[in-house]
Amino acid sequence: MKKNIFILFAVAVVTFSGCSQKTPEIGLESPTASVLDSGYGNQQSSTIYDDSSVSNDGDINQMDSMSSDVLNGSYGSKDELINAVENEVLTVYFSTDSYKLHGSELEKVSHNATIFNGELARDLNIKIEGNCDEWGTDEYNYALGLKRAKSVKNTLANSGIEEDRMSLTSYGESTPICSEHNAACWQQNRRVDFKLFP
Repeated sequence: MKKNIFILFAVAVVTFSGCSQKTPEIGLESPTASVLDSGYGNQQSSTIYDDSSVSNDGDINQMDSMSSDVLNGSYGSKDELINAVENEVLTVYFSTDSYKLHGSELEKVSHNATIFNGELARDLNIKIEGNCDEWGTDEYNYALGLKRAKSVKNTLANSGIEEDRMSLTSYGESTPICSEHNAACWQQNRRVDFKLFP
């Protein structure tokens, strides 16, 4: 009996942990997209982790201001400037099945808004990239990633970032930064990243 249970468990793990090979992305230029109102991702958030487990404390300790190297640097190209500013921007993390911003993650968005409104970045556009862990269907994860990006965009807009500077993209589960199959890894993949461009 124990052998049968172990075999069933192994089959379930292999079934649910397969890596997706999808590469398309969903992009939005307008805040009113029908996919946001689709049925995907509208279920209640079932938070497994508390807010303290979602954040990276090292990021919070660096949120007071941009580093003096960035503020005082001279750049030979726009790309060098963009790379320097992007290195100061913080990734925002989410709880399981959630697109709500809480506690320290709101502070990270506020920190990023300060950078985006600053002298070095005010002429740059912002691509907000929503990502998910491997759980859920492809459609659900693309919609949830988009909702995460939209949540961050709304918070940035409330902090004074012009909406026409921001675009949204959802990668769903297709761009993980961690590929192990455990809770700590899934937590790293539930995120919003930022890319800057002229």
